Amino acid sequence: MNLSFGHSPWLFFLLLFLAIGASWWTYRTTVPEIKPLFKLLLGALRSVSLGLILLLLFEPILQKISNQEIEPVVAVVIDASESMSLADSLLGDDGASLASKTASIKRSLEGLDVRFYTFGGDIEELDSLQTLSAVESRTDIATALIRVNEDLSDVPLRSVILVSDGLYNSGRNPIRVAESYQVPIFTIAHGDSTLKRDVRIVQVISNELTFAGSTVPVLVRVRNDGYTSGQLTVRLQDEGKLVDQVVIPVPATGTESEVELSYLAAEAGRTNLSIGINRFEGEATYRNNSSTVSIVVLDQKKKVLVLAGAPSPDVSNLARIIALDQTTEIVTLIQAPDGTFYDGQIPGDFSDIDLIVSVGFPGKSTPPAVSAAVAEAVKGGSSLLFVLDKETNLTAIQRDFNALLPVTLRSIRSGFLEGSFVETTAAASHAIFDTGFRSDNSRWNRLPPVLINESRWEPAPSATVLATTQMRGIPIGDPVFVVGRTGSSKSAVLLAHGFWKWTNVPEDLEAESNSFKEILTNTVQWLYATDDNRLVRVTPSESEYGEGDSVILRGEVYDETLRPISDASLSVELTDPDGQKFPFEMTLVGNGRYTLDVGSLPAGFYTYAATARRNDGEIGTDDGQFSIGRRTLEFRNTRADFALMSQIALRSGGAAITSSEIDGIPSLLQNLPDFRSVTYSSASQLRLWQKWPFLVLILLVLTVEWFFRKRFGMV
Repeated sequence: MNLSFGHSPWLFFLLLFLAIGASWWTYRTTVPEIKPLFKLLLGALRSVSLGLILLLLFEPILQKISNQEIEPVVAVVIDASESMSLADSLLGDDGASLASKTASIKRSLEGLDVRFYTFGGDIEELDSLQTLSAVESRTDIATALIRVNEDLSDVPLRSVILVSDGLYNSGRNPIRVAESYQVPIFTIAHGDSTLKRDVRIVQVISNELTFAGSTVPVLVRVRNDGYTSGQLTVRLQDEGKLVDQVVIPVPATGTESEVELSYLAAEAGRTNLSIGINRFEGEATYRNNSSTVSIVVLDQKKKVLVLAGAPSPDVSNLARIIALDQTTEIVTLIQAPDGTFYDGQIPGDFSDIDLIVSVGFPGKSTPPAVSAAVAEAVKGGSSLLFVLDKETNLTAIQRDFNALLPVTLRSIRSGFLEGSFVETTAAASHAIFDTGFRSDNSRWNRLPPVLINESRWEPAPSATVLATTQMRGIPIGDPVFVVGRTGSSKSAVLLAHGFWKWTNVPEDLEAESNSFKEILTNTVQWLYATDDNRLVRVTPSESEYGEGDSVILRGEVYDETLRPISDASLSVELTDPDGQKFPFEMTLVGNGRYTLDVGSLPAGFYTYAATARRNDGEIGTDDGQFSIGRRTLEFRNTRADFALMSQIALRSGGAAITSSEIDGIPSLLQNLPDFRSVTYSSASQLRLWQKWPFLVLILLVLTVEWFFRKRFGMV
């Protein structure tokens, strides 16, 4: 211990000497006179009280230094993935099992500070080897090494012993982590590095999204190890029903073959496809003979109503380009001079119309009631592509459509002039102009000129001008291609006509023509796409989980101005594959965001419905789905990677150890230069001048002195 002062100790002792002298001088003579012994007692009490007061004024600090010796720590990190249990079964009775190896490690390290961990996709500390089980559905060696180092950062970690088959299938390459690891890693490879007879599915590749009515290719890679002959049958099933099947000769041993299957997506929703191959006698495992893939089928069957004020090449050309999309149903109505339509009549209900394409409509013969009906449909949410034509009734446009288009007609002129496009800077970053000719403005000059209306059009404040006009090589700056949003609907306008010439060009202009077709297709797709303005949004963290994975749902709640709501009650009802329902309540994480950890669930297809409430009122609802499949990732390779394990040890400064060398681990550890106990010193301070017992002691001494003075009649 060490006593220090906040001020000079020499001054303290000088003042203490003076205080003792003053106390002696005070009681040298007393009235009445008392015995010398009592004078000595009173002088001592006065000296003690003054000395304590001086001591506290000089802010004394009592320092204590403690030394603690901590033994070096060894971390044993054990791979608990399913491939380790497969390795056990392949080794049979002739090899050391994972349980026997870990027991040998524990026995050899007895007397040392050893921390046991198990890992798969994540890592956790193991309290007892009795609970060790290889059931994890993935292997992430790199993350396990990093997390162990972080978890033991406050102790002298001196070595890591890694027990694994080296078959990592998640995370970073563990060799990269080993190269910069802070302590040596000793590896113990588990499994058999010899090639086992096995025919397995290596990979399944397919689109995650498709449209109803489309055919989806499913590419399956199959590998053969050890078989020299036989027929390989690759099957594709949808909920147990055979969808497609291909029979090929088994690949040559040590090689892979690719098989392409096809799936016709009939109905919208999520579907889980099963891919399987036939079994061969004596395979190492049959768990890798099957796999699953999840596909979301979108109901993208769109209905387009093409309205024309009069027959024109632009109408037929535009309808032909839109019809190239097989998911589109087109209804074309062209007006006759008497105001009727040649083929049918205007629909009374536009609720099933996704897009209205207006070419020269409303025309000069269009009745006002028909024009108003179409305008109401656009107000109701139907998207609109408006193409100006010589037959367009500009007065009707100004009357019925000015508030619905991304441009406003300010003054009407009936004339048309030849010109071309000039892309704006906004077009360079817009999805509509995402083509191979992006930022190539000269392409429009190479195409035949179109006819541009002389009326004055003004873009709406929220509109995006994608192209302006150019006449005889001189940029005019008037808008000619504009897109925008009005309420919940989108609209686009082309204030020119004669585009049919851009799709009927000589061979040397084919690239420019295809570019325009692509822009037109992108425009239609952009108009189809709807914005996500849901007030309640609940989505799973993954669209497909594996058995053992934790299912996490994430939610968001907004008010009608799309501001986050953080005081809502967000409940979720989960429906399992058997139709049983389970209620849950999501937890707020802040700023209108919610989360729910459902935990691990059995394999199958699940749906959920979410409802957000606030102040006894419903804000909104949402629903969704996810699937849980049986993982085959851990069984895609049955051959332990001893080379990887050796490289991890070598790059970190450790060594690869065989099962027979486990008893020699303590010797290897003792030879490490840093494998020794560490002494940690800690200092603690006690500020005596802040402790109340000293104040109590001063008062007590002064009280005793006062008591005796009064007793002797001195007061």
